[in-house]
Amino acid sequence: MSSIRARLTLSYALTLGGTLVVLAMVLWTASVETAARTQAVRVAGVAELAMRLLRATDSSGFAVTTTRDSLVGRQIAPHVRRLLGALPGYVVVADTSRILYVSPLGLALTQNDRGNLTRQVARFKEDDPALRLQLDSVTLLLVAELGGPRDMVPGLRVVAGEASSARDFIRWELFTPVVLALPLLYFISLVVSWLAAGRALAPVDRLIADLAAIQDGRSLHRRLPVESEDNELDRLAGTINSMIGRLEASFAALRRFTADASHELKTPLTVLRADIERAMQTQHISYEQLPSLEEALAETTRMANLVDSLLTLARADEGRYDIHREPVALEPMMREIFETALILGEEAGVKVELAQVDPITIHGDPVRLRQLFLNLATNALKYTPRDGTVTLALEQRGEHAAFSVHDTGHGIAAADLPFIFDRFWRADQARSRSSGRTGFGLGLAISQWIAHAHGGSISVASRLGRGSTFTVTLPLPATNHVGHSGGAPGSTPA
Repeated sequence: MSSIRARLTLSYALTLGGTLVVLAMVLWTASVETAARTQAVRVAGVAELAMRLLRATDSSGFAVTTTRDSLVGRQIAPHVRRLLGALPGYVVVADTSRILYVSPLGLALTQNDRGNLTRQVARFKEDDPALRLQLDSVTLLLVAELGGPRDMVPGLRVVAGEASSARDFIRWELFTPVVLALPLLYFISLVVSWLAAGRALAPVDRLIADLAAIQDGRSLHRRLPVESEDNELDRLAGTINSMIGRLEASFAALRRFTADASHELKTPLTVLRADIERAMQTQHISYEQLPSLEEALAETTRMANLVDSLLTLARADEGRYDIHREPVALEPMMREIFETALILGEEAGVKVELAQVDPITIHGDPVRLRQLFLNLATNALKYTPRDGTVTLALEQRGEHAAFSVHDTGHGIAAADLPFIFDRFWRADQARSRSSGRTGFGLGLAISQWIAHAHGGSISVASRLGRGSTFTVTLPLPATNHVGHSGGAPGSTPA
């Protein structure tokens, strides 16, 4: 999950999840507190109602208490007991010295729990709030109502209670729809956040696409669109445009320098080469001077080739090198290159084979195409050891012509493959057939430019110890690949 959109959605999901958890905890706590207060009010109401019944009975002239047994002492009168028995929950009536009445639920408690309850009733004072009493079998919420000095029975107290458990405080009618709706709402929120993040980052995607079109170095004249200076992306685009402008100026200056320097060096090198050749043809030259002149001529030729390659690439970079397109029959060109490779391979001790040649015609520049194919063939010969094999092939693959060169050389390391088309880059000379000069590192760069200029591509597959295969694919004219089945209609097999 490395994209900004995914990270934003994840952050929103975590934030929303945490918020919902906190909200649920707040709702749960509020619900529990509300239920506890409601229960306390309800129990207090029962205690108050019991006290009013006692007072009403007393004020009506009926006896609230009676004594049937001198040993048991005073008890609540039967008619009052019936009234109190209709009240819900636990109700205990006591005076200052003994328990006068216990409701049926209280009597149903165990002896130990009933003793704890009656002891707690005796401890209540006038200003005591409601309290929770933990018994062995149940937890009770107790509220006391004490009789005042005007009551006919001084010191009378009523304690009402109600079973209290955590489950009693859960508002299932509130939480059930919430629990059912939360997953759906959470999923909908994530989808909305994903879409919103994508919409918010759409300008970033457009910015990346525009930059990808500019980064090849030949489109530095283009600029990113800037609508205003009010948002961050437009300010970023403006900063990038300034940087691209400076890069464009630097690239243009470098290309001009390369082209001008190559152009200026071409004439002196031509004159120097002519002078060396003329000096070698004079009658009075000694045999001791010939090796030095031959070395000078070789170096001059080498420098002239380097200057010519640099001038070609400089003009290609500036778009001043036109490709003269015309119908080009690749089969005879392929056989000509094969003959040249045979001669070069015989001198180097390398076997050259022609695997397949399809009669293919494309639109292109014959001079540049010959340079492309010959570059790859000579490069394969250069890096193939003696007694090795170089195989050339030309075949049609769908709507493309494919020229391939396979060698049995030492191959190219995987770490070097991304750089082989860079200018002035050369592989380790230990993999070359000899330790002599093997080139300038411009041949593959020129080959790549020629392939791209024809709308094609060049690729390489190589492994150390197993050789390399360079493949050039070039698009065919629309009329050249219709109905193709291994060869052009009416062609003569090679």
